[in-house]
Amino acid sequence: MPSAKQRLLILFSALIIIGFQVGLFFAMQRFQAQKPDFANLYQAGRKLDHERFPSLFMRFPSLDSDAHKLWLNDHEEYPSDTLHPPCEMVIYAALALFKFRIAYLTWWTCNLAFLFLTAYLLWPHVPKLHNGYPYLLILIATFFPVLVALVQGQNSLMLLLVLTLTFCLLESGQHFRAGFILGLGMFKFILVIPMAFWMIIDKRWKSLAGFCAGCVVLFFIALWLVGFGGIESYILLLAGFGKNTPEQHGTQSIMPNLRGLIYAFGDRIAPESVLTIVTLIASLALLVWIDTRLKRYTNTALLYSLQLLLAAMISYHFYPHDGAVLVLPFLILLGRALEPGAERSFKIAVLLCSGCAYLAPFVAGMYVGMPIIGLSSLALLVIARREALKLSIVSALPARPDSINVAS
Repeated sequence: MPSAKQRLLILFSALIIIGFQVGLFFAMQRFQAQKPDFANLYQAGRKLDHERFPSLFMRFPSLDSDAHKLWLNDHEEYPSDTLHPPCEMVIYAALALFKFRIAYLTWWTCNLAFLFLTAYLLWPHVPKLHNGYPYLLILIATFFPVLVALVQGQNSLMLLLVLTLTFCLLESGQHFRAGFILGLGMFKFILVIPMAFWMIIDKRWKSLAGFCAGCVVLFFIALWLVGFGGIESYILLLAGFGKNTPEQHGTQSIMPNLRGLIYAFGDRIAPESVLTIVTLIASLALLVWIDTRLKRYTNTALLYSLQLLLAAMISYHFYPHDGAVLVLPFLILLGRALEPGAERSFKIAVLLCSGCAYLAPFVAGMYVGMPIIGLSSLALLVIARREALKLSIVSALPARPDSINVAS
């Protein structure tokens, strides 16, 4: 548990963060005409409420007032975001029962709570960061992808909490529960599926069983909300992206992953079809390079960091707000770097990569900063792999004679 002084500093940091977020929220009111991503999700929630619970609007006509509606112009309502899985829509369907401004503030507050809860859960697992934890909280809350997730009203901080809770349960040996919680993160399946694939390769059958149970829960939630027809429509929608990507051309380069790096450096050199093939080959090569030595990774924290960094790098759609999940491996690796037995080169590399990932978007802007975050994450993946393999070699060495207990 934190000491009295640490608790006071953490409380002070939390107040600074809340004050900053309140200022940021009111500053965003100037841009409400442009609407964040949350507006699309809010509209999708309203649409679902009308389709699934029409009697609710008959009983409470105020739910259909102008304060609940968003307009692109005088004649056209704001479009709905149909890219999110049906099971996730239960959140936005609930928020859509509030007026837009209230719903936006409520979800912002929830995301901030997810962030603080993540930091709270990680406290026991990063003992070497305890002295600087109050200041790290401020850095975490102002990490550029975290700010984007908060402003845009995306679900990345909820996913960060899910991944953190999964890690904590794995560390405590609760493998089925860990898999179950990870399964509940399937609302961001592009990032979570590689984590589940790791469970198969590493033969973590209890975790995999829990993962399947979590997926079943989400499936029944989706079935209750939209029925088989809605699930089929969503699958067909995703299948259509095999020919046409959902994002506008050029936005791939702001993804802090392999795809973003390849597009950032090769968009003007090669056609999109070539870049897509290169991305798939590079992702497969990185997956094989990391996971072929999976059995040799003996440190759970490093192993989890490796897999999360790997999932982020090979994830095909990994937008700036999705980069908020990088908070978890960054903190774990920072904690490892400050341990007494860590090599100086490892410590410097982790600190340098973390510093670049934090500062680059503010100094160089999104179109330069996000590729730098991607490069920093890739470098951390390589560094963490080397450290994990080094630990496996050390643990395999026989004990020195003078360290053997010969009490007999």
